[in-house]
Amino acid sequence: MKKLKVAVYVVLFALIASIAIPFGVLSFTAAETVLRQVTVYDQNEQHIFLTQAATVEEALRELGIALNDFDRTSHSLSGLIWDGITITLEREINFYFEIDGNPLLTRFSRPGVTIEEVLTQLQQEQELALLFDGDHTRQVASGETLSFTSWQSRLIFDTYYVLYQTIENYTGAVSRGRRYVRQDGVLGVNEITTAIVYIGGAEINREAIGTAILSEPIDKIIDIGTAWLGSMTNPFREDFHYFRRVRMEATAYTAGYGCTGKHPCDPWYRITASGREVQHGIVAVDRNVIPLGTRLFVEGYGFALAADVGGAIRGYKIDLFMEDLQDALRFGRRHLYVWILDEIEWSY
Repeated sequence: MKKLKVAVYVVLFALIASIAIPFGVLSFTAAETVLRQVTVYDQNEQHIFLTQAATVEEALRELGIALNDFDRTSHSLSGLIWDGITITLEREINFYFEIDGNPLLTRFSRPGVTIEEVLTQLQQEQELALLFDGDHTRQVASGETLSFTSWQSRLIFDTYYVLYQTIENYTGAVSRGRRYVRQDGVLGVNEITTAIVYIGGAEINREAIGTAILSEPIDKIIDIGTAWLGSMTNPFREDFHYFRRVRMEATAYTAGYGCTGKHPCDPWYRITASGREVQHGIVAVDRNVIPLGTRLFVEGYGFALAADVGGAIRGYKIDLFMEDLQDALRFGRRHLYVWILDEIEWSY
């Protein structure tokens, strides 16, 4: 009896299951085939239709509505559809712009874009600062023309020369009547920086904003001699000028008969081979070594002029004139340095 009851229960359970499963499938299928009413506002057009689409993107595709990159929808494209949903589309706008009056260019953008946003994007693209005369916060209207003005600034660098001064240095280190350029003058160089502002391609302002010294001028120094024949100086001074220094054998002579063979009554008494009258500072040289007229400085004797010759003066020898015979005798014969103050051709 118990086995019969169990069998009955199994048959009843199988019957109930066979009936329940089709109903479940039918109810699920019916739920999936329910039509939903969708309203779409596309600018000035209204679309009302029934759809089985599950998402906003599927519903728009079913309606044949294509979207561009800058179009916007009131609901996410992946959002679910429900009965009675209203979807609003905001289409991309096209507008025109010009820069400094150049030909109009077309620009597409998302709806609701502001002048400020357009300005920022254009400045990045053009690598140019732009100005807009108007409200930067307002939205751009479709089809309108925006006029922008460029703003540019640049720096220019100009150099100019600064004159040097000429300094005349009167010095006893140079024989009288001589002028030497001890230091050449050099022009200084300065640089001036000028800022120029252009608006709309036209220059509206130019202003010097700085000056830099690239190099200072160097003064020209001229040494002018004041030293007389026979005057002494330090030949190692900065303003002492010479072309060559030589070692010579030196003697001394006077205007007397013992040295020159001339008496005071002789018309050529005290007259040198160059026709100049002797005085302290006149020296005799070998004219093949030192030409007559050459200016010298003799160690321990002073500034001198090669104006005389002598029969015994040959090669690197020099004879120094002295007024007093005792001074000449005391001087004797010695070796000393002679500075050649004039540039001459040397003979060897």
